[in-house]
Amino acid sequence: MKTRQHGYSLVEVLIAMAITSVVLLTVVTLFYMGRRNVYSGKQMTVAAASGTQILEDLSTMTAGDIVTNFNLTDATTLTTVTLSNVTGASNGRISFDQSIGRDSSSCTVLTTTPYTITCPNDPNGYMVKWMRTLVPQGDKNTQMSNPIIGFVFTPRSPTDVARKVTTAQFIRARIYVSWQEGPTRRRYAFFDTTKVNR
Repeated sequence: MKTRQHGYSLVEVLIAMAITSVVLLTVVTLFYMGRRNVYSGKQMTVAAASGTQILEDLSTMTAGDIVTNFNLTDATTLTTVTLSNVTGASNGRISFDQSIGRDSSSCTVLTTTPYTITCPNDPNGYMVKWMRTLVPQGDKNTQMSNPIIGFVFTPRSPTDVARKVTTAQFIRARIYVSWQEGPTRRRYAFFDTTKVNR
């Protein structure tokens, strides 16, 4: 007399494999997203540290020092400075009217030994100093991917309309640290301060 054999049918095995595949796919996705979030958090921490250092250095400057240190003159045309690819902004853009923009995108990094950074409109070397925190050993992708430090200076309430920059009673400085986080996405960290011309 034959005894009946017990086991799993083909349908049960296929269902078990499908459930296992869904669970594994979910776990792998969580690991990927976790890694990306940790990396993004690390970059935001570096940006916050750099922005804090910039604010501390700016806190010791007067409005006149800012004009001198960033080569702002009354001949400098006040224009609309626009930042693109800003997450959460209308159409991905933020604009500042009647302002002057300065950023590190035109800085050159030479990977010689020792590496050198040169930036235009940086007569006292502040931009170079701040870029060194983001570009150690001359590699623009070590801490962040293609980092940029930028400033938007907005002079307000000039006492002489012909000299809007040097006679401004207030200079609003918006500092930003930005980096590439994907092929089409730039991240920004913004810091603001205002200088009073006394």
